[in-house]
Amino acid sequence: MDATRSMERCAYGPMTQPSLQKIEKALSAMEAVLERAQGGRSDDEALLDFRCRCWELMLLIPDGRCQAYIDSLVQHAKQLYSDHASDRAAALRTTLRTLLADFRLATSRAPA
Repeated sequence: MDATRSMERCAYGPMTQPSLQKIEKALSAMEAVLERAQGGRSDDEALLDFRCRCWELMLLIPDGRCQAYIDSLVQHAKQLYSDHASDRAAALRTTLRTLLADFRLATSRAPA
C-alpha cells in the first residue's frame, strides 16, 4: 500500500481537540526519535520508543486504513533500526519523515 498517496482517504470518526492534541504529541515524539537515533544499526530502544508512539496512534484512530499506514511506519522503522540498514538509513529516514508529515496533514483536516 502506498501510504503517502492515500493518506487523505483515511476515515476518521469525530475527533475531539484532546484527541487531536494526543495525535500531534505522538507524531512529534516519533519525529524526535528520528532526530535522536539516526538508524543504520540495531537500536532496540529507539525502535521500541517509535513503536510505542505508533500504538498510541492506533488506539486514537481505530480506522483500518489508518492502521495500515501506521503499520507502514512500523515496518520502515524496523528496517531503519536494524543492523542491515546502514546503506539505506538516509532514505528510510526520509520516507518516515514523509509518512509522518502526511499523517500530520491528514489529522489536521480531521473533523473536530
